[in-house]
Amino acid sequence: MLYLDTLKTVNELTNSGMDEKQARTITTMLKDLMDSQFVRLATKQDLEKVSLECKAEIFEVKTDIKALKWMLGTFGVIVMVAIVQHGFVH
Repeated sequence: MLYLDTLKTVNELTNSGMDEKQARTITTMLKDLMDSQFVRLATKQDLEKVSLECKAEIFEVKTDIKALKWMLGTFGVIVMVAIVQHGFVH
């Protein structure tokens, strides 16, 4: 987490020639901006939750793929049997 030393910042701005009221206002705005951005950061728990959700989705997709492979294999066998039967009939 970033830390802003507001007193030091105000002192640096006023020492460089800025009006103290303006320096305080700018420093407050900068601190508020920094604080508001940290609310958006993900925590370790957030990342773990998303990771578990992704793993669950991947597992579901893999299960669906296995089922599709089985169905396609079965369909392929049915088609081959039909072709062989058709060939022997005619």
